[in-house]
Amino acid sequence: MAFEGSRFDLSMEMFRADRTLTATAPTQQGPFTGSQVSKSEFVPIPAFGWSTQLKEGKVVVGLGGLGIGGFGVDYRQNNEHPLLLPKTMGGFGQIYSNFSLLKVSPSVAFAASDKLWIGFAANVDWASLAVDPFPAASPDGGIYPGATSADGAFGFGFQAGLIYQLTDAASLGFAYTSTQRFDEFKWNSVNDNPEDPAFGTFRELEFGMDVPAVLAGGIALDVSPRLFLAADAKYIMYSSTEGFEESGFDQTGAVKGFGWDDIFVFATGAQFQASEKVALRAGYNYSENPIPDENSFFNVAAPAIIQHHLTLGLGYELVDGLEISGAYYRAFEGKVSGPMWHPAMGEVPGSNVTTTMTEDSFIAQFSLTRR
Repeated sequence: MAFEGSRFDLSMEMFRADRTLTATAPTQQGPFTGSQVSKSEFVPIPAFGWSTQLKEGKVVVGLGGLGIGGFGVDYRQNNEHPLLLPKTMGGFGQIYSNFSLLKVSPSVAFAASDKLWIGFAANVDWASLAVDPFPAASPDGGIYPGATSADGAFGFGFQAGLIYQLTDAASLGFAYTSTQRFDEFKWNSVNDNPEDPAFGTFRELEFGMDVPAVLAGGIALDVSPRLFLAADAKYIMYSSTEGFEESGFDQTGAVKGFGWDDIFVFATGAQFQASEKVALRAGYNYSENPIPDENSFFNVAAPAIIQHHLTLGLGYELVDGLEISGAYYRAFEGKVSGPMWHPAMGEVPGSNVTTTMTEDSFIAQFSLTRR
């Protein structure tokens, strides 16, 4: 049985990413190299899910809400770093970004047969974005404006999937999540170049960025009454998604997009029922890096470079139907490294931009089940 009774889950994740930006620029005196660690704090990410059976268990309806994505950096201005020099000295000054994404999904699933369940969900998304400097706008005499007041945008999409029970112990699942299409992000800004005749004048900035479509498939195995195994694979289609498909500069010096590649993501997990009340869990996740090395410079503000995750957790049944769970995951160091680029001259010889990143996360969850 794919779904039984009614269930409610509530979780809170405390997430922190540690990022370091190192850059080298050629000068007449020789290479100018600097390194800077981003400001890093734990960020709370809430999630909930609810489902219940209808029509003698042949139909299930549900509602979920989840913080599913984001990125951000906060590199302070630094006179000893070629990218973080003050804007009047040819650098970017402080580099700041903050992107967060919340998805709410009403859903329904029905039993097409004794072995096949088919489900559908409508995704309603809310995203917030702030970037300084804002490279997707034309610079004012070499200085990019700032989009520091976070703007929000709604997005919409859908998800469809199925679960097929191969045997009493094995089931297969497949799912497709459409592109989540968002309204344009828009900001009020000003010309920040004191040497430009238009210094201090108003500028309206805008940028389109959607969330890519995903194809997924997985298998679940009840190896024994105490051991459960699962594995899945996803294909994430960044290269055809607005905001990610293009890279480089346009004729005005504005950056056209992040320039990410499509990637595969693989995950495995296991649960061992150590006792009647205690479940032990572990998982491993591998993701290809969507950022090509040659686009490292264009992704300083969006370092999605983590490839290896390891998760450990446990669940404890407090009373019949009420479980509390805890988990910790470590994302091991990811790295992307490539040259600097100039809007007019192209690749800067002898230059380099390297971002490294690790992540830590702690998760607590309460689960209530009624059968």
